[in-house]
Amino acid sequence: MSQLLPGSIIGIIGGISQISSIILMAKRLGYRIYHFREEDEPSALLADKEVIARYSDRQALSEFAVQVDTIYVLTNAIEIDTIITLSGKTRYYQSFELAEISQNRMVEKLFLEEHAINVAPYGMITSIGELPSLLSSIGFPAVLETNRFDKKHKGIMIYDHDMDDHVFQLVEEQSCMVTAFVPGQRHFSMTILRDYEDHITILPITEDVYVDGKLKYAIASKRMNPEWVGELRTIASKIMRSISGSTLVSIQVVMAKSGIFYVTKVDQLPFLQHQFSARQIPQSFSEIVLRLATGLGVLESGLIEEGLIVPIYQEMLEKAHILTVIKPHWEFEYFQVEGGNPKEAVGVIRLTGASSVDLVNELELSGLHD
Repeated sequence: MSQLLPGSIIGIIGGISQISSIILMAKRLGYRIYHFREEDEPSALLADKEVIARYSDRQALSEFAVQVDTIYVLTNAIEIDTIITLSGKTRYYQSFELAEISQNRMVEKLFLEEHAINVAPYGMITSIGELPSLLSSIGFPAVLETNRFDKKHKGIMIYDHDMDDHVFQLVEEQSCMVTAFVPGQRHFSMTILRDYEDHITILPITEDVYVDGKLKYAIASKRMNPEWVGELRTIASKIMRSISGSTLVSIQVVMAKSGIFYVTKVDQLPFLQHQFSARQIPQSFSEIVLRLATGLGVLESGLIEEGLIVPIYQEMLEKAHILTVIKPHWEFEYFQVEGGNPKEAVGVIRLTGASSVDLVNELELSGLHD
């Protein structure tokens, strides 16, 4: 399998909002982009060609695959056997194992346990009658999710045995995973990648700040507790050593009040909070994703300066537009997409400087989140 040179066609399958950043980078480096998405997902305005069909439509996916020089999958909604079929029709640099881990929560939990990585207590149910005893076992609160990836269903928090109709409906529709909720003292995100040349790189670890379950900002600091960094990097390396292929692995970790780290998510999809620019790491995050998609090498990605990644949500647009003028040293990127989930970020702001503490103070004083 050879590396893909500029002038080739990259076929991106998936409708995440960050796709516009990847497409823009592809254009700068001389690639063409074909985009396959479902009707309810955002449309990438810069794509050379767009195909709208269901991810369950194998014929449409196969016809798409033969038109491009490589495919890069940015959705967890495609069955693993379909991905294997597509890999026989064009280049596919990603990991089959990671694709399966990303779309099946039971596979993910068993994978982590096999490698002695902490996960919160959990169990799978196939009928509503199994739920009360499982909840009594793992305790409250707990999170109920579909076992397989389903973009229509988000997790439901369960606080006691008095459950509403949404819980019953979800369990009746499909097998579900119930996981104990770990009260997090701190939240961290990691991205570890292996390029075509078998070179492994861990991007700067971010500490993520959430408000009401929504990401407010992510902090990339050179002064993070070195013991935490060491343990987090060990977790990331354990996971990568057990996954083959040229791939990007996104990992979310919560540190409980006890100081124990629990992995809450292993995914093939890139994290919004790692949308680093070339001012923050040697190659921007979008360029790294693009280079992985084409089998090209990736530079070592240490932190150049400390930074914040701040999502822009729909309700923040007016203030963000004003700050674009007031804060010329901030980097604003608005994702060039139309449609999709109105609750997802429509862009990011990047703050870069010598001190992440000063950057947080500057952000709070700006009034962006007021």
